[in-house]
Amino acid sequence: MGFGLGIIVILILTLSGLADTICRTTWKRFYYTKGITFFSKEFDFPYHFNIKRVDLLSKRENADKKYKSDIEFAPLAKNAIGFFDRPGKGGFGIKKRSYLSVLHGVIVYQDGKLTVAGIFDFFALLFVPALMISVTAYAVWLFKQGLAINALILAALLVVFVVGFVVALRKQRARFIKIGDIMIGIGQKEKEPKA
Repeated sequence: MGFGLGIIVILILTLSGLADTICRTTWKRFYYTKGITFFSKEFDFPYHFNIKRVDLLSKRENADKKYKSDIEFAPLAKNAIGFFDRPGKGGFGIKKRSYLSVLHGVIVYQDGKLTVAGIFDFFALLFVPALMISVTAYAVWLFKQGLAINALILAALLVVFVVGFVVALRKQRARFIKIGDIMIGIGQKEKEPKA
């Protein structure tokens, strides 16, 4: 029974990761506008919102080499831009990132306000609870079998993973908020009269 449950969990996680990839790369509007929002920040934006500035936004955001990955942007509507974190390429075609990506985002303009939101990926929503439940159950079973040291090692690894997940959320939140700041800068520059 435990083996069958493990196969089902792996299948669900694989399908959720595949669904994330398909929805993300085909720019499905529902994926970027619905879901469980991790954070949302509103900016005053008394400028003209120009959806055609997606290329400029991408260029400015990805110019910062602090991160090893680039953000992909695409218009979703006249007042909305979707974005996600695309891993960069390391050596031998291996993808690398300076953090684990667990969010995708959306920028929405409405009534002089610009809102930037970070929405959980399907995989992140399913993976974390599945990992916590399965590792905890396995650690309890190991402890009952008299393998307390193995249970403690497994519990310590789970704590390390949870701390890593929280750090990843904080890094993505900071980066996504910076995208809002970049949009403000683009709006201000376009409002300035040309010399």
